[in-house]
Amino acid sequence: MQSQVSTKSPFLLRDVLLEHAARSQRDDLQLLDASRGAANWQLRRVLNAWHVLGLYAAAAPAAPPDDGEVALTLDPAAPHAEQFAQFAERIAAADPGLRDGCELLAEVWNWLADEVFPERSRDRIVYQFTEAVAGRAYATPPTLDFVQPIVTRYLAPLLFMGDADLAAQFQVIGCEGATTGIAMVASTLGRNGLVKPGDRVAMWWPTYEPLRDLVECQLGCEVVPIYRDPATGWAASPEELRKLDDPAITLAITVSPGNPVPVPTDAGSLDALERAVAANPRLPIVSDYVYAQFLDEPGETEIGRLPHNTIGIYSVSKDFGLAGMRIGTVLIHPEGAAQQALAGLAAEDRENADDRYCRRAMEPAEMPLAERVIADSRGVSFTHMSGLSTPLQVLACLCAAYDVIDPQSARYFGWVRGELRERVAALYEGLGLPEPGWVSGPSSRYSTVIDLREVARAHGGPELEVALRRHELWDLLAALAERWKVILTPGEAFGAGEWSARACFPSIDATGARELGRRVVEAVVTVARGN
Repeated sequence: MQSQVSTKSPFLLRDVLLEHAARSQRDDLQLLDASRGAANWQLRRVLNAWHVLGLYAAAAPAAPPDDGEVALTLDPAAPHAEQFAQFAERIAAADPGLRDGCELLAEVWNWLADEVFPERSRDRIVYQFTEAVAGRAYATPPTLDFVQPIVTRYLAPLLFMGDADLAAQFQVIGCEGATTGIAMVASTLGRNGLVKPGDRVAMWWPTYEPLRDLVECQLGCEVVPIYRDPATGWAASPEELRKLDDPAITLAITVSPGNPVPVPTDAGSLDALERAVAANPRLPIVSDYVYAQFLDEPGETEIGRLPHNTIGIYSVSKDFGLAGMRIGTVLIHPEGAAQQALAGLAAEDRENADDRYCRRAMEPAEMPLAERVIADSRGVSFTHMSGLSTPLQVLACLCAAYDVIDPQSARYFGWVRGELRERVAALYEGLGLPEPGWVSGPSSRYSTVIDLREVARAHGGPELEVALRRHELWDLLAALAERWKVILTPGEAFGAGEWSARACFPSIDATGARELGRRVVEAVVTVARGN
């Protein structure tokens, strides 16, 4: 099994470890699963607003004379703003716990009518949102027309240093989670000949393991790791960044803040990417910005500095503890480098692309990149069925609007950052180790890489480290799962050290994190001593 630690998906290995934990005889221990990052909190106000709107969508429509259980489609000419206000008043009176959701919706309608869509009536806005949350119709267009102006206002301070005009230039594609967005973009780049098997793809290392699989196993490309140095706050050295000078590199992929290392792309790497783009203006950059909201403060990004070259990926749902909702967004500049590269395709690649989209575009050669991404997400043939489900598009907008207009949003995200900070401190207290340098920020504090050799040295000196290394990492992880009911994923699978493990903080509270650290210490000492 050890030989597969670096070759198999850490999430596949996680399933095996959960099987070990299921066989555990330690009924006295609670399972501590830090292998994935779904948060153990949710923002109540946004959820309440979404559900209240859903109740209105079910209650407002007329019904057939002989069947009151059937809701017909809404009348677009009805006074929906007034009707909703009356409905919300009744809901808030009947259940005060839902009052905050009703109030948020009222604030959202005012903001949208006054600032975002002044050309639309309040009735029209409420009608559009209600029809969408009801899920009665297919998404037309695939990303509903009210999504882009709302989401880009949310992302402007996070990814564009507050430049709302620049953010507004980007097309927004809703998708089933950020990972789906990455897969969609990679698929389209590959299918259109912009990235080909055998090409070299730069990736900052360590990184989120599925990205490596996507590049190597699905696109058939070679990964060029840009190694980051923990001694310099996980910044890449000038020597590593010189790898970007290679003209054979046809794509760069970053995760900022990183996973498993929760720090944003360093300034030197941004400078190097800028130089690489100057040398190769059509170099596409795919940047995953999941958890950027958890950073201490926004900073420079690839998409902010190189908007024409960067395709951005973001998860709105993760910010609000809604990982299972799977709400992702893809940001594509309509005049971006990848779009321009389509015009310069070799004849064979252009013909293949034209054949691929010929029945789904009047002029396939002129089909924009964003439309190709949308079409490819449904195997092209089912393009007319594209789009994130309409109720989730509404939820994405409510999440985004909450942060833009609600004064309480700063308090909520401040609580999230403080909570994650406490969990990091608790884990390292339990491990008996100093906190890593990235704790001082900027950091998302989403995950960490635990150096198990360091744990051994801290609790038994060099002798215990030597004893530990006589064993296999997998034996330790399996023992952790079965004997101590702790689930961690091997750091080596993410490109971290051979004797390391990845832990995620959103899924465990501070008490659990401290206990997890103590159990890791006990397991390391016990396994190293052969007990």
